[in-house]
Amino acid sequence: MNRFWIDPAQGALPRRPWRKVHLDFHNSQHIPHIGERFNAVEFGDQLAAASVDAIVVFAKDMHGYFYYPSAYGPVHPGLRFDLLGAQVQACRARNIAVYAYYCTAWDNHLAEHHPEWLLVKRDRTNYLPKFNEAPSWTALCLAHEDFVQLMIDHAVEFVSRYEIDGAWFDMPVMRDGECYCPACLEQMRAQGLDPFDVAHQRRHKHDLHKRFIARMTAAVQLARPGCQVDYNNQGLFGLDERVPFMDNIDIEALPTASWGYYYFPLITRYARITGRTTYGMTGRFHQSWADFGGLKLPAQLHVELAGIVANGARCDIGDQPPPHARLDPAVYQVIGEAYGRIKALEPWLEGATPVTEAALLVSGLPLDPPSTEANYGLAKLLVESRVQFDVLEPHMAWERYRLVVLSEQLVVDATLAERLQAYMAAGGSVIAVDDSGRIAGSEASWLEPWGLTYHGASPFKPAYLVADGATTGTTLPAYEFALYEGASRWRTVAPAQSIATLGEQLFQRSGAHYTSHAQSPFDHATEYSAASLADRLAHIAFPIGLSYFHTGYWVYRHLFQHVLKTLLRDPLLESNAPLSTEVTMTHQPATTDHAERCMVHVVNWSPLRQSPRHPTFYEDPIALTDVKVVVRPPMQVTKARAVVAGIDLPITLRDNGDIEITLSRVPVHEMVCLSREQA
Repeated sequence: MNRFWIDPAQGALPRRPWRKVHLDFHNSQHIPHIGERFNAVEFGDQLAAASVDAIVVFAKDMHGYFYYPSAYGPVHPGLRFDLLGAQVQACRARNIAVYAYYCTAWDNHLAEHHPEWLLVKRDRTNYLPKFNEAPSWTALCLAHEDFVQLMIDHAVEFVSRYEIDGAWFDMPVMRDGECYCPACLEQMRAQGLDPFDVAHQRRHKHDLHKRFIARMTAAVQLARPGCQVDYNNQGLFGLDERVPFMDNIDIEALPTASWGYYYFPLITRYARITGRTTYGMTGRFHQSWADFGGLKLPAQLHVELAGIVANGARCDIGDQPPPHARLDPAVYQVIGEAYGRIKALEPWLEGATPVTEAALLVSGLPLDPPSTEANYGLAKLLVESRVQFDVLEPHMAWERYRLVVLSEQLVVDATLAERLQAYMAAGGSVIAVDDSGRIAGSEASWLEPWGLTYHGASPFKPAYLVADGATTGTTLPAYEFALYEGASRWRTVAPAQSIATLGEQLFQRSGAHYTSHAQSPFDHATEYSAASLADRLAHIAFPIGLSYFHTGYWVYRHLFQHVLKTLLRDPLLESNAPLSTEVTMTHQPATTDHAERCMVHVVNWSPLRQSPRHPTFYEDPIALTDVKVVVRPPMQVTKARAVVAGIDLPITLRDNGDIEITLSRVPVHEMVCLSREQA
């Protein structure tokens, strides 16, 4: 079993910009004047001064208005000149890559004028706002050929007219993955599909989406050969089926908005394995899109961008100027400070591929998001444990990793169970969480060869984990720890060994039986196991991902790390850095400019306290000191250099060949370059 995986497809990715701005520009009919303060020279110079090397500007917005003299229209009534053309020309003159934005299945104008194209919900309503409401997402349906052809005609117009580097299509995924309009009902029934079966709906909408992006990409590239084609919101299951029709994946993940700070670390590990460049999109806003008056500090963007590049992705910062279209100098002062740092690091970023040793295996219906709370919790556990991992679906090539973690929400069928058994027989290790240890839809355990049988869910929530210090990695005496999200009953016999027992209450709290303020206390230990170990296998009998994400209970992390130490004895990285720190590894092959080298990123996510109404902020980092990192790199190393600090670091070579380095200070982001000195 290989100790590590370096994806050759990622190392061969095309060179693309590292410092992009997504210039949102949605303006309703209530805005009387558009672009009245726009100056092309000032626009281009301000982008260049802020170290921006790529930008997305608008061809058509979500309200349905064009920003150039389109033959189709409507052009925004407040616009008196070709704004798109002027922006493209300014960027071309300064060697800034420029992409044209087009909103697809969210178009307020078309929704009002073509009600036959509206997406219909299961209850026969649609997404049109009430007469006293502002529009949110006026969802349209891709089952209508005339709608699809109109969008293609629009794209061909602006792509052929302007010398753009790419077309950027927003909202191409049908809202909620379902539609019950007459066209969808007719198509599904003609294919023998049940429109009221969620799985059938997802498959039909996924097929509609694929056909749409395939046709759109072909039309764009015919109109302008070599034009890059991007589609937003692609961090959804079934991505590998859609990847042939796109050139790049932008991960929209404004962390201070609804996405939070766990979305990008999970989705980037899913998107980056598809053989496409990826961008992590944050925003300059204090909150979310169109937060006029909201502006981050440079320190906030600094840590967010560090987290993006540490995972092998490129940077994208969202901005939205006022309707007058003049870029705000304060915004680009902040962006410039952040992008100046990224520009200085690019020689160590270009062509760098994440080095991984484990896979988090997740599953769901096409167009469902992997970004569930359970998967967030597992990703959080892996990041805090310094495990270098990717996120894969069951049909992918996860056997190349030496450790596979099975999400508690993973659907394990007989075929997948056979693959997992063969993988362990070949030397791979598995951490199976809760229901992933049984065949979906049955009571059968596929872990029986290892002595684990399933006996149903515990009727108690919380249940209890009866463990001692050896299990929890502490000096605490034996204790009954609450399993707040409940547990399942698993019986363990040889060759498996129980390392923690399942405990239960006297009664489940209800109106008929209750005591004190919350759950009933621990009453008795059961014959079942809460966690067990066997050769190359660990099973955790409760939803540890969901539990950890909801409560952050330290005992869940200690238990997880206890089984990790058994199954992953020589991880790629270890560190004494605080849990909030993210530590990752990337690899660059030798080029004419440099020898083969590895980079260890240490990102100091040092948060402020958070009140109930605002998200986590990273604006006042507490510098880390004396950070030790133990590295087992995939190459021989004789030299270490802290790139950000600009100093060489002494290397301590341990008896087993491990490399130890110490970083005296990490304010926000340090990148250690490990290389072999030339003779």
